[in-house]
Amino acid sequence: MELGKVINLLIKKRGLTQVELASRIGKSTTALSQIIKGTYNPNPDTLDKICKVLDVPQPILYFLTISEDDIPTDKLELYRMLAPSIKDFLIKIFGEESVELKEEVSLN
Repeated sequence: MELGKVINLLIKKRGLTQVELASRIGKSTTALSQIIKGTYNPNPDTLDKICKVLDVPQPILYFLTISEDDIPTDKLELYRMLAPSIKDFLIKIFGEESVELKEEVSLN
C-alpha cells in the first residue's frame, strides 16, 4: 500500500478530516491532498508532524506500506506467514480496531 493511502486511512481512523490534519501540520489542504494521492512525497519534517498528529511512529507507518512486491522472492513465504498477524497487531496497538484499515493492509 502506498504511504498516502496509509496516511488517509489513519486520518479517517482518528476521526479527522484532511483540512484538520493540514492545519495541524502547517500545510495547505492541497499539499496534504498531493501526499495522500502519492503525487508528492512528504519531507521528513512533514512526515514527522503527520505521525505526531496521527499518534503513529514513522517506522509503523512505513511497515504498513510494505507489500509482497517489496519482498525478495526467497523471503516471500515468510512474509506471507507473518505480515498479516504483525500488521493486525500494530493496528490494534495504535488505535481502536478498524476493519477498513485492517482489510486494506491485509490486501498487500
